[in-house]
Amino acid sequence: MGQQISDQTQLVLNKLPEKVAKHILLVRESGSLTYEEFLGRVAELNDITAKMVSGQGKHLIFEVHPGSDSSAFWKVVVRVVCTKINKSTGIVEASRIMNLYQFIQLYKDITSQASGVLAMSSTSEDPDENSSSVTSCQASLWMGRVKQLTDEEECCICMDGRADLILPCAHSFCQKCIDKW
Repeated sequence: MGQQISDQTQLVLNKLPEKVAKHILLVRESGSLTYEEFLGRVAELNDITAKMVSGQGKHLIFEVHPGSDSSAFWKVVVRVVCTKINKSTGIVEASRIMNLYQFIQLYKDITSQASGVLAMSSTSEDPDENSSSVTSCQASLWMGRVKQLTDEEECCICMDGRADLILPCAHSFCQKCIDKW
């Protein structure tokens, strides 16, 4: 029995650095982020994605999930909804909910990609080159990145379901396990 406890402890220790590292990055990135700056980043992503996909059939919209930012601990519980909408029909094609860490990662990805595309378009005189660069920034590609970020979070109990709740300690749980608990 003593060996089992030791093996289980070792398994926990092997997983801890990644979770701790992820949590440290979240704390570092969000530590000095004010609520107003956060809302500014949400608005900035909406502006960037609208500009980058103008003329395309899809559009991404970012919004703070209602009520998720009403706590004094908003950085831990806030959720950002990313919705992909078909502009011609107005139909929602996909929607994902991100925590602050995932949102910060996506924010970095999109702003760096957009700044590169905008820098190329301001220096290039060939309109075909500009359109191919903008085409590489489609809403569907960004939504794929959102899916990738949100799929990475798995329940630390069943290791199967997608985490619906992430505690301040960085443990993630799916709704099924929460209901059982």
